[in-house]
Amino acid sequence: MPQEPCFRVIATTLNVRQAPLITAPVIGYLHANDVVERLNISSDGYWYEILEGALQGWAAQKYLQLILQPAPAERYPWMAIALAEVGVREFPGNAENPRIVGYLQSTTLRPPDNSKDETLWCSAFVNWCIERAGYEGTDSALARSWLTWGNEISTPERGCIAVLERDQDPRCGHVGFYLDENQQRIALLGGNQSNAVGISWYNYADCLSFRLPG
Repeated sequence: MPQEPCFRVIATTLNVRQAPLITAPVIGYLHANDVVERLNISSDGYWYEILEGALQGWAAQKYLQLILQPAPAERYPWMAIALAEVGVREFPGNAENPRIVGYLQSTTLRPPDNSKDETLWCSAFVNWCIERAGYEGTDSALARSWLTWGNEISTPERGCIAVLERDQDPRCGHVGFYLDENQQRIALLGGNQSNAVGISWYNYADCLSFRLPG
């Protein structure tokens, strides 16, 4: 299992609460540049359960900035970045998760689509991870844009980009990072999988291409 990611406090003072609720009692405070470990994520994605010394509680994730940690076991640098995002999910109702908005705004999408976490964001997530790792992405929110990125490989390996078709519609698709496979299915780490960053299984027959940088 990947090591739990660490975050830096970007607020001057940050309340740490007993539960993931704005009305929950404040049990302590953090300050700018304090470093915390993330233990859990609330069901709506807004709150992180964090640990700093003896202080353990819940804080609003928008005031915490991810500190990228190296993952020596991963061959490709974008995998550590993608794994650290697992659990990021869309906010319910009219609220927008700023993390997902950040993924969308790494592409050429224009307002209002690039500011709504209901916008299909699997390609935006892959693009954001690839760019954070220092590579050039496609800058496109279309999953099939990755069919012309880098070079195609015949045998997938952990961390390569997998492009899938959906509903046999040439306009639709899905994209994520290949993790594993069995006889008929592949596991992808990706965004917009059950409205979150996570790991899901897909039919191998739906795979259009596996890609790595050129």
